[in-house]
Amino acid sequence: MKIINSIVLLSIGAAFGVGTVLSCSDNTPRRSDAATCDCPASEAPIAGRVVVIEGTPQTLQAGSQGVATAGCMPSMQFLSGTCTAIDPTVLEDITLQQAIFDKAISVWGCAFKNNKLTAVQIKATALCLKPPS
Repeated sequence: MKIINSIVLLSIGAAFGVGTVLSCSDNTPRRSDAATCDCPASEAPIAGRVVVIEGTPQTLQAGSQGVATAGCMPSMQFLSGTCTAIDPTVLEDITLQQAIFDKAISVWGCAFKNNKLTAVQIKATALCLKPPS
C-alpha cells in the first residue's frame, strides 16, 4: 500500500513539474525554456512610473495635535506612504498617534502630537504608480 501511494505521489509530482516547465511555451517547435521565455510582457516597465508626492507641510504648535496628508492623483495607484518632521536632522519630540489611509480617495496621512515647548513642522509623503502611457 505504501509503494502504491509513493508511486502515485511521484507521478503527480512529475506531471506538475513537466507542466511548470512547459508553461512558458509560445507554441514554437523549438525547445521551451523558462530562462529564455519570450512571452509578451504583462505590464509596462515600472521605471519612470513611480512618483513621490509630498503633502503640504503642517505646523504643530507646542503641545498640540495635527494631521499631515499626501495623496495620489485619481489615475494613480497608491503604493506606500510616510510621515516625518520637515527637518529630519533635528531630533523632534513628536509622537505618531495614528497612520491613516483612505482607500476611496488614495490619501495617506499621519496624526501627530507635539511634545515640545516650541512649534514643529511635519509632512506626509505618498509613493504612487502612474498608469502606463
